[in-house]
Amino acid sequence: MRSKELIKSIILILLVLMSAVLTYMTWNFSPDLANVDKQQDNKETEAKTIGKPLDQGMDKVVTPYQVIHSKGEDSEGMEATKSNVEATLKPLKNHRVLRSEQMHSNHNLIIPDLSDEFLVLDFTYDMPLATYLGQALNINAKVPNNFKFDRLIVDNNKDGTVKLYAISKDRHNVVRMTTSAKLSQFEKVMKQQQKNMQPYTEIITNKDTIDKATHIFAPKAPKGLKSYHTIYNRISVDTMNAILFNDSVVVRSSKSGNATYNNNTGVANYSDDSEKYRYTNLSEDENRSTNMKESIPSTFDYINNHGGFTDDFRLFNVDNKTGELTYQMFLNGRPTFNNDDLNNIKVSWGDKGVFSYARALLKANVTIDSGEDEVKLPGAETVRAELANNPEINFEEVTNMTIGYNMDNKPDNTDIEIQRNSEFKPQWYVQYDGEWRAYSDGGLE
Repeated sequence: MRSKELIKSIILILLVLMSAVLTYMTWNFSPDLANVDKQQDNKETEAKTIGKPLDQGMDKVVTPYQVIHSKGEDSEGMEATKSNVEATLKPLKNHRVLRSEQMHSNHNLIIPDLSDEFLVLDFTYDMPLATYLGQALNINAKVPNNFKFDRLIVDNNKDGTVKLYAISKDRHNVVRMTTSAKLSQFEKVMKQQQKNMQPYTEIITNKDTIDKATHIFAPKAPKGLKSYHTIYNRISVDTMNAILFNDSVVVRSSKSGNATYNNNTGVANYSDDSEKYRYTNLSEDENRSTNMKESIPSTFDYINNHGGFTDDFRLFNVDNKTGELTYQMFLNGRPTFNNDDLNNIKVSWGDKGVFSYARALLKANVTIDSGEDEVKLPGAETVRAELANNPEINFEEVTNMTIGYNMDNKPDNTDIEIQRNSEFKPQWYVQYDGEWRAYSDGGLE
């Protein structure tokens, strides 16, 4: 009997102690707001990014659009996939330019000391040489100020080091550079890369393209070209506004699928029909910067920091008059083209930040083989001959020819998800009088 009473007393004492402890903990409870704050910060960070930033540098976006190997009378080349470009450029990176010299020719450019075998890296825009060497290749270089190029030749000279020739867009100026890169390493890489190459044709269009260093190169007999089908996800307007506006945004008007957003520093427009978004920074000066040595790295950093390179975007056009840069989507190492600009990002830089930013709010979710038969396109010589014989075309104005993809984005009226899908079909494209146009039936669209 006594033992039972003792047990009851012990249990009662324990219950009283537990009650006292719980009461104390309740009175002294302080919620841990640190994690709440972190979660809120994470949400805000996520809201200000479209996707994951690239973990590599500018060389993934500022790249050649084709790589050509010329030896004697033979030429071969390959499309500029990320792996192809990375392997080709690797032996050039992290070296120094030991000597540089600029040369000028009033007539067709001839490089007398260029060997019989060399590699050509072709770009679709003129690029500040110092910017490309320093920020894309990490090459320490003293080169002529403000020199721009759109073709870089890697010469297979016999002195054991890599010699580079940067050729200007007008084909009248060249900078010759001797580097510290070892030719043996570059030759080793090129032997491996030649497995990926197909025969290319050398094309002469005018008096500035008659030398072997200035020929236009294009696929001789393109084959194995497939079509692709892409399904898109959408980027929210709220995300874009969070990225581009510094404070709260006011919806000024919203009707018929069009909306305008603004605050004290900027204004943006978005259309449901086109799914295109355009922002203008009102706090910047009216004139966009035309200094591409600043604009190219600045726009790359800005877009990349908020994960804006959602697909394989590459720098494709630089307008030195307006300051606008176009980053265009590539597929399988080939450029894509779309009449409605649904495949590009257009951006310009001001004195202190972004001046304008325009893009479609679409990003590829999945891209698959369309299942259609491979497309057979005419060879480069056929395209050349038909354009040269077309009385409506001044063939001397042709400056580039390549295989690209036509991005067919016609809306399906039976699908409420308008412009959600795209078909990418291979097609010849020609740069004519400064503009890229599709080749069709002997003419240009």
